[in-house]
Amino acid sequence: MTKSEYEILKLVVDRGGLLSPADLINGIAKRDRRSVENLVVKGYIEEVSQDVGGVRLGSTHSVNFYRATEKGLIEFAPWYKRIWFWVRGDVRTVIIAIITALTTTLITVFIERLFN
Repeated sequence: MTKSEYEILKLVVDRGGLLSPADLINGIAKRDRRSVENLVVKGYIEEVSQDVGGVRLGSTHSVNFYRATEKGLIEFAPWYKRIWFWVRGDVRTVIIAIITALTTTLITVFIERLFN
């Protein structure tokens, strides 16, 4: 990620919520559309399609808004949250199972020694 992309992502995360193309590209990115598109391709920002009512009665059209993804939000999180994010799915379940098993074993050993 380049320095300009990092700065754009930081401003998007600080801003939060949905951002219009005008706000993001013209305002935050200072007309640097390429950096915004790179962040979308890399998965840090996502495009969210919203239906907007048209001038005519019953007509609508779609407008793409932008928001930070979980990957973009975790970029500025503390180190322990980053590790928890990267450890996904089955690995996370295994870690929780190991911690539960160790805790149960230690409690059982403690209770056994207490009564013997």
